[in-house]
Amino acid sequence: MTDLGSNRDFEADEIQYEDAMADRYDRDYHEPAIMRRHDQDFAAFVAQHFKAGDRVLDLGCGPGSLWSYWTTRFTGHSGLIGVDISPQMVARAKSGWPDGDFRVGTFLKIPVESGTIDLVIASSTLHHLPDALLPAAFAEIRRVLVEHGTLVGREPVGVGRLADEAGWLSGAIMNFRHLVSRLTHTREYAEPANGPHHHAYDPKVFLGFLSQSFAPRSLAFRHPFSSYVSRCDDPLVESIAMWFDEWLKHQRGQEFYYAASNNFADAAEVARCVLNELQSDPRYDKQQFLALLQSAAELIERELGQAGRGPK
Repeated sequence: MTDLGSNRDFEADEIQYEDAMADRYDRDYHEPAIMRRHDQDFAAFVAQHFKAGDRVLDLGCGPGSLWSYWTTRFTGHSGLIGVDISPQMVARAKSGWPDGDFRVGTFLKIPVESGTIDLVIASSTLHHLPDALLPAAFAEIRRVLVEHGTLVGREPVGVGRLADEAGWLSGAIMNFRHLVSRLTHTREYAEPANGPHHHAYDPKVFLGFLSQSFAPRSLAFRHPFSSYVSRCDDPLVESIAMWFDEWLKHQRGQEFYYAASNNFADAAEVARCVLNELQSDPRYDKQQFLALLQSAAELIERELGQAGRGPK
């Protein structure tokens, strides 16, 4: 845990990390076909909470990675602001979207006037923050939102994922991943040191912090299987991976989407539903899943084994 007095060290480390990632961020996290499908899916989730005329804040916007979705779905640049802690990320965002409103700011000091935002989007960004600073970050988000504004976001899951249990299931999934990587020449890239504050969440812990400031409205787990091969750009692998996500009904996903309201009406009932969803048991047939996984591996090896795809 990090106390509030040490946030300057955290922010300096985070700026250094994000600046170093600015040139490669989209390549690593948004350009592969499966990752684009994940982005499209999240954009559709966000759109469910957008109303015509809403003023939108993309908090932790990076180099404007999702702005092709936001500017298509939302009200245009006049109603859309991007904020990121990294000057290099903001510079790249301005280069890609010269008419966009991009600002350097932090979770703890958002450069936006109070009560002027209807919808805050936090896409895979709050896990860059130490847990001890989450309440302060949520308070700052509440400050910029209108009275009945909405926070919507996604975060990586740190526990209870499909391959987290040691054993043959995990071995089958990871060997499938290695098979795909070998046959498609998919590259994994080394990342700069990101400090101890970066971590995937236990969703129950995250929602505990969130519920102190907002009323949770919805929760959805996503991408339980496709995330294991998300940097692969082969169309066959993409179709198989996305099919497995749907077959698994996204249970035990590697991401969770959430939406929360800046008021507390019916918060206790929503929180109860959220916890029940988190505690529900997987409803897929493990034996059938493993049989399908074996068939998928044989198909990929048969189709791609004789002529592996070029490096990605």
